[in-house]
Amino acid sequence: MPPYDWLHFENFLLMMGLGLALAAAILLARGSDLFSFSFRRQTEQQLEDTLHEFGGEVKEYNRPVPLLIWLVFVGYLVWATGYVIYCGWYGL
Repeated sequence: MPPYDWLHFENFLLMMGLGLALAAAILLARGSDLFSFSFRRQTEQQLEDTLHEFGGEVKEYNRPVPLLIWLVFVGYLVWATGYVIYCGWYGL
């Protein structure tokens, strides 16, 4: 089996991985009202009571941070830590 056959498989895995990651990011972004992370539970009434209204129909709720934002933040920290360790190890 020639080693060049794996190039197509690597491209396939990259394409599928990026596609699934993009689909998951869109799903988490669209469902940010439903998918959130908080250390304390609040009822819908408590969330609605913390509504702040500004001019121009701008509203602000005191809701938990969406899960997508947490994943981006944690992913950035993992990448930055790995990058610093990699650069320190190989002296780049």
